[in-house]
Amino acid sequence: MSAFDNAEKYDSWYDRNKEIYEKELNLILSNIQDKEKIRGLEVGVGTGRFACKLNAVGLDISMNMLKVAKKRGVEVVLADADYLPFKDEKFDFVLFAFTLCFLKKPFEAISEAKRVLKEKGTILVCFIPEGKLAEEYKSKSSQFYREAKFYKVEEVVEMLENAGFSVKKVEFLYLKYGRDIALVKALR
Repeated sequence: MSAFDNAEKYDSWYDRNKEIYEKELNLILSNIQDKEKIRGLEVGVGTGRFACKLNAVGLDISMNMLKVAKKRGVEVVLADADYLPFKDEKFDFVLFAFTLCFLKKPFEAISEAKRVLKEKGTILVCFIPEGKLAEEYKSKSSQFYREAKFYKVEEVVEMLENAGFSVKKVEFLYLKYGRDIALVKALR
């Protein structure tokens, strides 16, 4: 059983940390233009906290997470990030919101995201970079973060560039220790 099968415990973090969630959401929303007119995909959608605010399909490997996301009105797909089950459908954007650190094959997932993006489509990777907040999450032996792999911003940029993306910007949220949340925006 995966830690992520406990969807209620996972989802309760957002209720307890509403201010942080809203800052993260605003960071993501500020990087998606015309979100009502375009269609996206959130890889690792979890309980749908971000996708429900976007016109996005939510993909995850946890059926329990997807059940909660579906209740939030998200169109859901049960699948793995490194093999996206979309053949003909292309998306305007792909979002990885705090997902990359949990993937066994992050480069493959990024490459798959490129495959399902429209020409000039956008990829957004929002994550906790290596640093004090990441260390804090690891030290707490969090059910969710105990096996996470935290990346330096430069590593994520390099993964995107190696997959053929053109990085357009890197933004940060300053929370507890400084640059605690990073968002990398790149174009196909």
